[in-house]
Amino acid sequence: MHQTITAFVAERWSVAERSLDVEVVPLHGGLESAVARARITHADGHASIPETIVVKQLERGLEREADVYGWLWRNFDVPPAVRVLGHGRHGETTLLFLEDAGPTASWPWADVEVAAGVCRALSRLHDSRVAPIACSWDYEREVAKSAALTLRTALHARDTAGRRYWTRLGDLRHVVAKLPQIRAELLADRTTLIHGDVHPGNVCVRVGEPPATPLLIDWGRARVGSPLEDVASWLHSLGCWEPEARRRHDTLMRAYLDARAVPRPFDNALRREYWLALVSNGLSGAIRYHLAVLIDPASSGAMRHDSKMALTAWLRVVRRASALLARSEQPWGAGRQGPLIGSRGVSGDS
Repeated sequence: MHQTITAFVAERWSVAERSLDVEVVPLHGGLESAVARARITHADGHASIPETIVVKQLERGLEREADVYGWLWRNFDVPPAVRVLGHGRHGETTLLFLEDAGPTASWPWADVEVAAGVCRALSRLHDSRVAPIACSWDYEREVAKSAALTLRTALHARDTAGRRYWTRLGDLRHVVAKLPQIRAELLADRTTLIHGDVHPGNVCVRVGEPPATPLLIDWGRARVGSPLEDVASWLHSLGCWEPEARRRHDTLMRAYLDARAVPRPFDNALRREYWLALVSNGLSGAIRYHLAVLIDPASSGAMRHDSKMALTAWLRVVRRASALLARSEQPWGAGRQGPLIGSRGVSGDS
C-alpha cells in the first residue's frame, strides 16, 4: 500500500516519487474498511502538497463509496463531506484518497447548536434536487438477512450465568417478522440519497469553523432511502452518549424539520415513521454488533460497558416499535385513544 500511496501523491502533485517520504499510520474505527493517515514530506517543501491525507481501502463490493464522494462534489457547491482527492487500484481493492478533516473538536456535541448543525446539514442533503446516484447495492435484501441473523444472535447470546443479554425476544420476533411492512412504509414516502450511518464517530466539526458546516465521513453505507433513517440514526446514537442531546431530542428533531424545503410538524404520523426508521436501523446491524461485543471474550471492559448501555437503548426502541405495529394491527378504533406514542423516554423537552 505504501508504494501505491507514494505513486498517487507523485502523480497528483506532479513530483518525483524519490522526492517523497510517506509514513502510513493506521487509524481505528473502520469496521468494514481499513483506514490510514498518510504523512507526507517533500524533499523541497512543495507547498501545494498537504501534510496529511486519509487513505481508505475499499474491499470488493464496497467501491460504491468512491462513486458517492464523486457524486457529492459534482452536485453540491459545499457538500457535507471531505474532499475526494482521487482513487486507484491496489491489488484486488480500491484505495480512496481523501482530504484529512483535522484538526477537529474531540466531543462538541454537548453544545445543542453544534448538534443541530448536523440536523441542518442532513436536511440540505435530503432536499437535493439533483438525480440520486445510481446504487446497485441491494440494501433491502441485506437488511432482511441482517434482521434474521440479529434474532438468531439474540436467542443464543448469554452471559456466563446463562442469562440472555436480550431480554425481550417477543418484541424482537415481532419487528423482524414485520420488517417487510416497515421497509415498505418507510420507502412509500419521498426517498433520497442518505448517508446511511450517521453517528458521532462519523461526523467531524473542524476547530474554528461554524457549527452549521459539519463534515460527514464514511459514506460506505450511502444509498437511496428514507430521510428519517439518517435523522433517527443521528439522534438515537447521539442521545446514547450525550445527556444534553438526549434531553433536547425534540428540539434537535425540529431543527431538522424546520430546515427542510417543505417543513413538517413532528406529529403522531411522523413519530411513527421515526420509530420504524430507528428499529430498521437497529436490525441492519447495530443490535447484532453490540451482542457480538458482549459474547466475545476478547472484548475489553470498556467495550462491554458501552455495548450494555447501547443495548438498553435498543431494547426500548424495539419495544416501542413493536407497540406501534401492534396498534396498527388492531381493529379500527380499538385501543386507539390518545397519541400513538409520545417522546418521553427519548427526550425531555417535548
